[in-house]
Amino acid sequence: MNAAASPPLPAHLKWYMGGLGTYFFATGIQMVLAPWLIKEVLGMGPEYVGIAQACSMLAMLLLGLFGGATADRMELRSYLMRLQLMGMVVPLALAAAIYMGYLSYPVMIVYLLVFSTLGAFVTPARDSLLTRVINRERPGAIQKAVASAMSMQFMSQVLGNLLSGLAGIAGPLFIVLTQALALAAAAFTTSRLPKAPPPPAAPLQEDQKHPSQWQLIKEGLVIVWQSERLRPVITMMFSSGVLYIGVFMVFFPILIPDVYGGGSAALAGVYVVFFSGIGISSTVQSRLRPIKRQGRAIMLALCTGSAAMVGFHFEPPFWSVYVLAASWGLAAGVSMTQSRAIVQEFASDTHRARVLSIFQLGMMGGGPIGSFATGYIIKAIGPLNAVLVPSAAMVVVWLTMFFFSPLWGLEAPPHKVGSGAS
Repeated sequence: MNAAASPPLPAHLKWYMGGLGTYFFATGIQMVLAPWLIKEVLGMGPEYVGIAQACSMLAMLLLGLFGGATADRMELRSYLMRLQLMGMVVPLALAAAIYMGYLSYPVMIVYLLVFSTLGAFVTPARDSLLTRVINRERPGAIQKAVASAMSMQFMSQVLGNLLSGLAGIAGPLFIVLTQALALAAAAFTTSRLPKAPPPPAAPLQEDQKHPSQWQLIKEGLVIVWQSERLRPVITMMFSSGVLYIGVFMVFFPILIPDVYGGGSAALAGVYVVFFSGIGISSTVQSRLRPIKRQGRAIMLALCTGSAAMVGFHFEPPFWSVYVLAASWGLAAGVSMTQSRAIVQEFASDTHRARVLSIFQLGMMGGGPIGSFATGYIIKAIGPLNAVLVPSAAMVVVWLTMFFFSPLWGLEAPPHKVGSGAS
């Protein structure tokens, strides 16, 4: 691939990226702070961390499709702004519980469930809005915009992780209040975008003019199932959600204190290098010519991530944990960016939020399953042995997709790929 000059971002895209960054800064705070509060402050065991982390993703599993169906019928700017303002109330409530001495495991579960519920509606709306603020006629525009958005998302999460790593010094109250402020900033930057009304739909018969949420969801599912491009991508990303995201959310919060004796700063450091890997990978993809063999890139990246996971089994020196986490993050940046670019590219304007919500369900919805299972697997055989279970399962999934799906040969449309792409 040859580097391509990156034109300046359009004004609307800058505001979009600002909202994206502040929102994921807030989620980055939660990612480190919540398991740290549960394990180190409340003194709960690994199975409780696993249950809590499953709750943090549960709403995406249960409500993500409804979020997509709702977003397709909304004016996205004001809808997204309202959701983020509602989200600001959640950390403020947690801050009140901490200040008054009411912090408990049930309080943390409610905090994670409510924040997750709002996220199930925010995510498809925000993802669908991306295609409204870019010039889709420019070759490779969607793939580059997705890569830029992924870079902003994970670099912002890194900053949130870093701030949460200071919880032991600054105290959790300050961190949670900063999370609320970030969500307010996300709402403000979203308000600077132009209005984004729903696209006109095809004419409907009289009995179809007021479809139910279930009918809208069914339409999206049928589109994905019938697509030779979307179906294998979402299937593979669901598998990675079960086998990778669940492990990631539970494995590190147990590994760092129990095996290496680290605290919140060490845990934050691992998250920082992982998300930095994703951010760097996404940034590089946004500055190079679009990748042609997208399916092959996704599968090789997932294979690399599985190999990195196996490395943790051997209890390497602590500095090696950072190297493995960074390698995993670099690979994840490729698989996540290319899979999302495929979905953004091939989803129609009228169904984009629904299709993106199905993709998000596939990628993140498997997380609660993996988190719940990982907590109990770690309790049974320890963290170093537990990491081999998802790695072995991914080998089976990878070979199945290689031999029985078109994913390996999936390529970007020729008219969307600049010359010299590979």
